[in-house]
Amino acid sequence: MTLPSQFVGTPASVSTRILAFSIDAAIVLAISLTSWAISGSLVFAGFLTFEALLALWILQANTGAGPGKALLGLRVARVEAPFSPGSGRSFVRGSLILLGGIIFAAGAWVVQGSAAWDRSGLRRSWADYAAQTVVVLAPRRSTLQQETGDESDSKELASPIVVAGPRDFGTTGRSHITRRANNNSTVIDALHIPLAPKWGAPMKAKTSESHALEDVSGELLLIFDTGQRAQFSLPVAINLGRDPEQTEPTDAILVVSDPDSSVSKSHVRLEHDRSGTWITDIGSTNGTDLIDEDSEPHMLSPHARTYVDEGTRIRMGNRVFTVSRLIGDPS
Repeated sequence: MTLPSQFVGTPASVSTRILAFSIDAAIVLAISLTSWAISGSLVFAGFLTFEALLALWILQANTGAGPGKALLGLRVARVEAPFSPGSGRSFVRGSLILLGGIIFAAGAWVVQGSAAWDRSGLRRSWADYAAQTVVVLAPRRSTLQQETGDESDSKELASPIVVAGPRDFGTTGRSHITRRANNNSTVIDALHIPLAPKWGAPMKAKTSESHALEDVSGELLLIFDTGQRAQFSLPVAINLGRDPEQTEPTDAILVVSDPDSSVSKSHVRLEHDRSGTWITDIGSTNGTDLIDEDSEPHMLSPHARTYVDEGTRIRMGNRVFTVSRLIGDPS
């Protein structure tokens, strides 16, 4: 059994995951003993220990990693797709590990080490089977560059977390574009492909002369499922997220309201120019999907610039928004 093709990385080794868990356990133990030594109160020490465990649960639910896994490049993901496990699966997984520690003292390490007996090839522990999760060793940036064969993208690649693996969207967008640095300038190689009525429908490539350029007057309207709305004068480049940062000095930024904290700080980049509207997932934790008219999600490859058709629904984390172009002068 192998990981689904959307994953980047391989199942983590048993020794690495045990080491990551030991780091987390050492941090919790240090907090507990330090608070007890300073306050002299077992109640206060127990409260801080509970708070530390709660923080680990929240971190794993939303990012797939605590301090130990983050240090070693591991991430916990759903076994069927490269998404963070969420609160429910993290609770089941953490409870079984904690229960093993309470009953057998060192049983928490036994639960982690049970991945060595997994015959599926995914090295899943008993807790992973109960929670339907898998622990992945994400490739480092240099490894990812070697696999893609393009070392010049180092400034654009973020450290991989649990993100979708490569997926070919060349047949679903109007253009497939790759970028490379060349003496501090950006060279764009474009293969122009017509937009198909259905995702994945076979299409023939056309030359750049057949790709009509659009008028960029008017505004771009974004409407979220939470009721949040935003309008931007065209042309525009927007970075969206919980606390986004500008990629270029002229970028607009949009803070996305997300009570679930499923949206990354800088999640996606949306651009509208004379060639149309484009979206790029900039290394988000929970990924970005384009949703077609049949409500089928199609995951974006990280750092791949993808064409967005008028009225397309876009899901970033748990938030969904639509993109519409308003023709004419801003009101």
